[in-house]
Amino acid sequence: MNGQPEQGPAEWAPSNEVERAMALAAVADERQTYFQLVAVADLFLPQLTGDRSGRQRFLTVHAFDHVFLPVFSSVESLARQFGHAIDGYVVTTYAELRRKWPNPEWRLAINPGTPIDAYLPVEDLAGAAVGDRVVPTLAELVETSVEEDLEEARLRALHEAGDYPDDDPMTAMSAAADAGDVYGFMERLLDAVVLVPTTRPAQAEELVDAGFPWRYAPEHRIEVFTSPASLAASHPDQVPYVEVGFSFVLACWPEGWSLAIDPDGDNPLEFGAEQVPWLLTFGPPET
Repeated sequence: MNGQPEQGPAEWAPSNEVERAMALAAVADERQTYFQLVAVADLFLPQLTGDRSGRQRFLTVHAFDHVFLPVFSSVESLARQFGHAIDGYVVTTYAELRRKWPNPEWRLAINPGTPIDAYLPVEDLAGAAVGDRVVPTLAELVETSVEEDLEEARLRALHEAGDYPDDDPMTAMSAAADAGDVYGFMERLLDAVVLVPTTRPAQAEELVDAGFPWRYAPEHRIEVFTSPASLAASHPDQVPYVEVGFSFVLACWPEGWSLAIDPDGDNPLEFGAEQVPWLLTFGPPET
């Protein structure tokens, strides 16, 4: 939701009552009202119907490193933006869109390119309509994107400047952490042996078994430690543990649990449950 309709294309104007209400909500920054309107409105989905195979083809747009499926709140708004690129449309609703969503990696673009646009994961719209989620405006998305690019550049520079001892992986990992070199730290951690606390003495090979005695921590997380000292900082009572390669731990990670690395150490890290499966491929994006 842009929130600044006066800055939209000069030729754009609301084409129906829904768009007039959406424009008023955007001006007033009433985001919940905006998404309540979208949730119950007829939506117009651009289509490409010239494929002789008869398969449904979607028009998508790329922005903020995501693929978006655009929908519009009027035929007029759709035609102004994509009339030159499509040869048809279908009328749908949010409930139907969510039920038939074509690709879990795609996101939803509502009225893209107009003053009443919004960009979000399709499942988030329901939460936004009841006030459980706050969806950023386009200006906020752009600001966030710029900030993320600057942070990425900073992390790349730290990684490229890293000069760590090759003969001592643990010292190198600690030095990378102290320098704030997240990529350097994770590269070495993926090759490191870590300590995983357990509720009873166990063997590392048991990680593949459903009955492995994970020592679950509060807040639905599991702790992993990079050294005996960091383990002792969190568990001075000398709990049992297994020593195992961190990559193997990730491969056996129980679904739905977050990961805390050295939670009481000098450089603690935490990853949400949804982030853990991607750690095996963690690294600087390719340029």
